Amino acid sequence: MRLAEIKEKQGTLERELERDVAKSTTSKNTLQQRILADDISGDYDEDRDLEATPLVALDVTYEDDVEGAGDMIDLGIQIGKMRITERIGGLSRPRISEEISAGLAGSQPPGSQPPQYQVQTPGVDDLPDFLKPGDQYMVPAGGFFFGQIGEPPSILQFLPYRGAADRLMKQYFIAVHPIAPCSHRPSLEATYASFWEEINAGFEPRPSLQAIIFAAMFSGAISIDEITVFQELVAYPRSNWVATLKMGTETALSKANFLRTTKVETMQAFIIYMLPLCRGEVSRAHSVLVGAAVRMAECMGLHRDGEAYGLTPLETHVRRLIWHQLCFLDIRTCEAQGPRPVIRRDDYDTKLPINCNDDDLTHAVTPPESADVWTTNTIALIRFEINEMMRIIWIDRRRLETRRTTLTSVLTKIENFRRKMSEKYDHLLDVSQPIQRYTKCVMYLLTYRLHVMVLHPYHTNAANPMPPRLNQLLITSGILIVELAIQLETNPNFQEWAWYLGAYFQYQVALLLATEVYFRPQSREADRIWSCLDYVFSLDRRLPPEAKAIQLLSEIQGKTAVYMRMRKMRGPMSVSRAVPGKNAVIGTAAPTPAMQNQTQQPPVPAPQDVPKVEPGYSPPLPSGPPVPSAPPASLPQMVFAGVSDGQALWSLPPNQTSPGSDSSSNEQVGQGVTTPGLRAGTGIAQGNIMDTIDWDTINSLFPNDPHTGWLSIQGFHDPSFGIAGWAA
Repeated sequence: MRLAEIKEKQGTLERELERDVAKSTTSKNTLQQRILADDISGDYDEDRDLEATPLVALDVTYEDDVEGAGDMIDLGIQIGKMRITERIGGLSRPRISEEISAGLAGSQPPGSQPPQYQVQTPGVDDLPDFLKPGDQYMVPAGGFFFGQIGEPPSILQFLPYRGAADRLMKQYFIAVHPIAPCSHRPSLEATYASFWEEINAGFEPRPSLQAIIFAAMFSGAISIDEITVFQELVAYPRSNWVATLKMGTETALSKANFLRTTKVETMQAFIIYMLPLCRGEVSRAHSVLVGAAVRMAECMGLHRDGEAYGLTPLETHVRRLIWHQLCFLDIRTCEAQGPRPVIRRDDYDTKLPINCNDDDLTHAVTPPESADVWTTNTIALIRFEINEMMRIIWIDRRRLETRRTTLTSVLTKIENFRRKMSEKYDHLLDVSQPIQRYTKCVMYLLTYRLHVMVLHPYHTNAANPMPPRLNQLLITSGILIVELAIQLETNPNFQEWAWYLGAYFQYQVALLLATEVYFRPQSREADRIWSCLDYVFSLDRRLPPEAKAIQLLSEIQGKTAVYMRMRKMRGPMSVSRAVPGKNAVIGTAAPTPAMQNQTQQPPVPAPQDVPKVEPGYSPPLPSGPPVPSAPPASLPQMVFAGVSDGQALWSLPPNQTSPGSDSSSNEQVGQGVTTPGLRAGTGIAQGNIMDTIDWDTINSLFPNDPHTGWLSIQGFHDPSFGIAGWAA
C-alpha cells in the first residue's frame, strides 16, 4: 500500500513538471485541448485515517431476484421526479429502511399511521407502481452482444419509409447532435445518403453502416415528443417507433460482430445507441455493457490520441468524440450502479476535441485553429471537461474516507476548477441564444454538483455538525442545482433538448434540501427550497411545511421497506450486527427556535491542539454526559447522510446519552459494532475530518457578499439566471 502511494505521488509530480515545461512551448490548440482537471493540484493533501460507519458496505451480494424483475429492481423506488436505491455514492446501505424507521419513530402526530405498502410481491406483473420503471428506462437486449441465435432478420423489417427516416434524422440533428455529439455532421449526412442509395439499388448496406444510421434514427425517436409524432409520423405512436428502431439498431450491431469488431464505425454506432439509454434510469445491464465497451475501445486504440497515429484531423476528431462520450457513460453508469469508474485518467492520452465547427474539419489537411467563440463543439467540450473533474472527485471521495486528503484540498481543487472553467468558457456564451444559454445552465449545474458530491456525507451530523459556511455552500449549491434543472426541463426555449436532462441530474439533492428546511424552517432560503420541493415531489402547497416534510419522509420509509424486502440484499456480517441508535434523539416535536439558532451559540473552548475553526463555529464536544446548556430539542431526529446520482440516504446521528434516554441502546452497541458515525473501538466521530479544515483558505475561496453578508456563490442572486420561473 505504501509503495502504491509513493508511485501515485511520483506520478503527480511528474505530471505537474510536464505541465510547467509545456506551458511555455505549447500551441493555441494544445492549450485549448488540455483538460482543465489535469491542471488542478492538491496543495493541501495530508495523510488521514478515517473509517466507514458499520451500516455501510463497499459490496453486497444478492439472493434470487423477483422472477423476471431483476433489471427493474435495479432502478429503486420512484418518488415524484426522484429515484432512490440502496447504493449511495458507490457504497451500499442494505438496512436503509430500518434507519429511516428508527429516525421517524415518534415524529408522527398522535393517532396517525404512516402509509402502508404491500410487501409480498409474487412477480414482475404485480410490482407496485413506485417500483416500476419510468418512460426513460430501456434495457439493452443481450442478443446483439452475444450474437443472434439463428439467421438474423433482414434490416428491411425495421426500416422506416423514406419520409419518416428523413424526419427522424432531422430530429437527431436538431435535438441530439447539438448536445451529445458523437459524429461529424457532414460525414453522417453523407453516410445517410449513401445508405439510401444502396437500399434503393437493392443492396444491403454493410452492417456497421446500418448500425450507425439506425442508432441515429433511434436517438431521434427518443428525443421527439408525442405531439410531433402524431402530426408528422402518423403511422405509429412514438413507443412503436422507439421499439422498432431499438430492435433494428441491436440487430445491426449483432450483424457487425460488435464483440469482435475493430471498426471505429461500429463503436461509434454503439455509443450513439447507448447515450439515450443511459439517462435517468440505469440498470446493471447498462453498466456491464459500458464496461465491455471500454475494454473494446482500448483494444481499438481509442484511448490513444489520433494524432499519434498520423490520422487526419477529421478521423482524430471523431475518435476523440467517441472516447470522451464513453468516458461520460463510464461515470454515469458508475454513479447509478457502481462500483467505481472503469477508466483511469492515467490510462489514456486522448485529447479533447478542438473547439471548432464541424464544417472546419470536412476537408482539413491540418488541424484547424481552436476558435475563441461559440462553436458546434463547445457544449461537448464543457461536458467532457466537467466529466473528468468528476472522475477526480470520485477518487478524492475515497481518499477522504481513508483520510489521505482533506476537505480543504478537495474544495480548493473544485474552486480552482470552477474558476478556470468560467475563465475559459463564460465569454463564449451569449445567453440571448437558446443553445448557448442552455449550455451555460448545464455547465453551472454540473459544476455546482461537485460541491454536493463532496460535502453531502457531512450534512446534519449531530456529533460533528457541519460548520455554517460549508453548510451554506452545500445548501446554496443544492438550491441552484434544482433551480437550473427545473429551468432546463421547463423553459420553452429548451424544449428540443429537455429529453436529455436525466443524463445530467436526477433530483436527488432535493431530499437534502427537504432535510435542511425541516430542521431549519426559518432559513432565509426556505421559500426557494420549498418552491423546489413542491415541483420535484408535486406536494400540496396548501399543507404547512412541517406536515409536508413528515408526509414525504413517511412515504420514503414505507416504499424503501418494500424495496429492500424485494431486493434481497445480503451485506457483510458487520453490517448485519450493527444496531441503529434507537434513542439517539428524544422528543417528537418539530425543530424549535433553539435549534434554528444553534449556530449563534458562543464557541465552546477547545484544547490547544485543536486546529483553528471557523469564527462562530462550535467544535463538537467529546462523547460523554450531555452538556446542560444544550437543550434536548437541539439534537436532530434524523440525519441525511448522503446523495449521489440515482440514490439518496437517510441515517441517524451518532448515539449519545440524552436526558431521560434509555442507556440500554448504548450497551447494545458495545458488542463490537459502533453506532453510525463512530470509529469502531474509539468513539471518535467520523466527522472529525471537519477539524482539519484550513479556514483561511476556505474563507478566501467562499467570501461573504458585502451587501447581504451571506455566502457569495456565482449566479445565486442573479434573477435572470439562477431562479427558474416555472411557478410564475
